Amino acid sequence: MLQLIPFEEKDFPTILGWVKSPRFLMQWGGPMFSFPLTHQQLMDYKNTQDRRTFQVYDPSVEKIIGHISIGRIDEDKKQARIGKVLVSPVHRGKGYGKQMIQLISTYAFKHLELEKVTLGVFDFNKSAIRCYENAGFTKDRYLKNHRPFEDEYWSLYEMSLHKYT
Repeated sequence: MLQLIPFEEKDFPTILGWVKSPRFLMQWGGPMFSFPLTHQQLMDYKNTQDRRTFQVYDPSVEKIIGHISIGRIDEDKKQARIGKVLVSPVHRGKGYGKQMIQLISTYAFKHLELEKVTLGVFDFNKSAIRCYENAGFTKDRYLKNHRPFEDEYWSLYEMSLHKYT
């Protein structure tokens, strides 16, 4: 069973090692980060008031296999946004993504007592879309040409999961 471990400064080198290009950084982190990713950017990200950041630990292999966060936590609206979903390069394609999404959703619904979680995913990231749908998320809307990157515009699906679905 995967475990959420608080993201600490000692974990920064792991993330820095996984993010190797400007394109991947934009896909993973959006416009809040700039390449190259730095220790200070991760510190600012980790210390954002309305966000909880985690490393994902798999006791069966005794390794950190990923990273995930839940941010924009709004206790009044009882919702938040899952973000910064990252499976380590050596553990991709093994079903960890779905487990991570289920784990953070359970955390949101039970620990934070939220009723809805959302996320955004670029339309070209077919494996992530499949992962989120397999975890129960549904597509709510499509934002065409939402994010500029270099000489391209990336389109995005907004997806959500409700506690009572």
